[in-house]
Amino acid sequence: MPYNFKQEPSALRTYVLLVVLVVVSLVLVSVYDNEGDGGPLHGMQGALSTAVSPLKLASGALSAGEDSAQNAAQDASANADTLNALRDQNNQLREEVAELEEYRQEAQRLQGILDLKDYYSIEGTTCRVLARSTDAWSKTVTLDKGSNDGVVYGAPVVGTSGLVGQVISVDSFTCTVRLLQDPQFGVAAMIQSNRAQGVLMGNIDGLLYLEDVDSDAEVNAGDVVITSGLGGGFSRGIMIGTVVKVDGQQGDTNRSIVVEPSDVVSTLEEVTVVSSMGSDGLAADSSSSSSSSSSSSSSTKSNSSKTSSR
Repeated sequence: MPYNFKQEPSALRTYVLLVVLVVVSLVLVSVYDNEGDGGPLHGMQGALSTAVSPLKLASGALSAGEDSAQNAAQDASANADTLNALRDQNNQLREEVAELEEYRQEAQRLQGILDLKDYYSIEGTTCRVLARSTDAWSKTVTLDKGSNDGVVYGAPVVGTSGLVGQVISVDSFTCTVRLLQDPQFGVAAMIQSNRAQGVLMGNIDGLLYLEDVDSDAEVNAGDVVITSGLGGGFSRGIMIGTVVKVDGQQGDTNRSIVVEPSDVVSTLEEVTVVSSMGSDGLAADSSSSSSSSSSSSSSTKSNSSKTSSR
C-alpha cells in the first residue's frame, strides 16, 4: 500500500514555526521584564494602547446601546399583570410615605406640647380635637377627654405655644372648650414689658382685643401679652399672643389694641387641659429681667454717687 509523504514538509515547517514563536515570546518577555519604563517594548505597548483606545470607546458605546435596547425590549414585552403589580407597589409606597409624614408631624406637635408643659411646669391632660363648632357666632371645639380623665369645668386649655381657651362643659368622656376668638371669651391679661393690666376679649370678627388698659400705658406693636392671674380663673404668666396693631395715641381712652394669638386655633389637633401650673411662666421671666435691670440701675447710681463724692 503506498504512503503519502507530501504533507510531512508542511507539518515540519508548522512545528518549527511554533518553536520559533515560543522562543521569540520568551525572549521578548525576558527583555520586557529587564528593561525600564522607557524601554522600546514599553514604548511600543503605550503606542498600541493609544491606537486602540478609540476602538475600546466604540465598543463600550455599542455595549451600552445593546443593554439599553435589551431593557427597552424587556419593558415592552412586560405583560399587563406585571405592570399592574408595579402600579400597586407604587401606590402602596406612596401611602406609606404619607403615613410616615403624618407620624412625623404628630410627633412634632406633641413635642411642642411637652416643651410647653415643661416650661410652665404644667400638670394636665393631653387631648385630641374631635370636632369644631360650625356656628359663626361661637368658636368652640370638642375634645376626646372628660371628667373620667380628670378634666374639670373652667380649666384653662393650652396648645403648643400658649393659651387657646377654657373648658365650658364636661361630660364623662368629652369636654367643650371656648376658644380665645369666641365673642363670649374674656381673660385678665397684661403686657409683659410694662405690666400694664387689661382684659383680653374675643370678637365676632375673629380678632382679639386688649381692653381696659390704662390710657397712659405705652403699648406698641410687638408687645407680648400674657395672663395676669387676676380673678383666679387662669394661672399667671401664660402666653396669649402679640400686639399687632394699636389704633390711637398714648393717652387716648378710646384706643384699640389688637392682639394676634400665639397658637393658630384653626389648625389645632392636640391640646392640654391644665389642672395646675407650678411656675409664673413668662411673668416670672419678666419679673426677673425687671429685678435685674433695677438692680443694675441702682448699682450704677450708687457707683455714680461714690464717684461724685470723691
